Amino acid sequence: MPSMSSHRDLVASGFSETASDYDGAVRFNIEGAQRLVMAIPPGDYNDVLDVGCGTGWATQALIDRFSPARVTGVDPSEGMLEQFEAKLGAIDGIDVALVQAGVEDMPVAEASFDLAICSMAYHWFPRRWDAAKAIAQALKPGGVVAILCSGKGGEQAYRDVIADVEPINYAWLGAFDGNLRDIPEMEGYLVAAGLDPIDIWMERRVRHTTVEAYMERMRVVAGHIIGDPSEPEIADWLSQVEEKMRERSGSRGWTYDFMKLFATARKPA
Repeated sequence: MPSMSSHRDLVASGFSETASDYDGAVRFNIEGAQRLVMAIPPGDYNDVLDVGCGTGWATQALIDRFSPARVTGVDPSEGMLEQFEAKLGAIDGIDVALVQAGVEDMPVAEASFDLAICSMAYHWFPRRWDAAKAIAQALKPGGVVAILCSGKGGEQAYRDVIADVEPINYAWLGAFDGNLRDIPEMEGYLVAAGLDPIDIWMERRVRHTTVEAYMERMRVVAGHIIGDPSEPEIADWLSQVEEKMRERSGSRGWTYDFMKLFATARKPA
């Protein structure tokens, strides 16, 4: 079994390679982060922590609603932090600090944040119980955490396709089983971390898109699992996947379900 640090480094490296293409490929994630931020209870959130901050769109949504005084973005991907810095590194009136680190080794002071957000990163954490505890530890008493991640039950159409293409990509199939979480599991993470859940809910969307757009999204968010398309074996596998997706597409293109899991919780005062 790979070490936790090697897993983190693999994920970080993959996202660094696709960071410049990320925002264009995941507009639904950006909209999801905006809805998550709108679900955060009203309050004064001067010190904000963005865990797995990526290119900064969750932070942007927080700034738009709450205008915090200080934001700390944490992400293990250098490429993602570079994109964040280019967009949000110099905002008048807001002190922005970026840290390259994983969630379990964040070099942040305990009980120092009013609000922590983690948008579309939590499902990549190999130790989710520990991740919740690390986030809770960083919160001040009374502080709030808001999480958005991939939910159980989504992407079944794509999973059916890749299960029918040989050689079987067991790593990719297994990633869905390991990444997709449900409401009781998220509640367990939060409660075990000493947090009081405020609201946990799922959102199901049926999306229609082109095969090309879907595969570009997969390349951007999961290239580290799928493999290097410049390698002949990977290119052949991807070609078979796309062919089967076109066979199964209808008049509205490639259709698939996507599940998002939202959660908000508070650290007891």
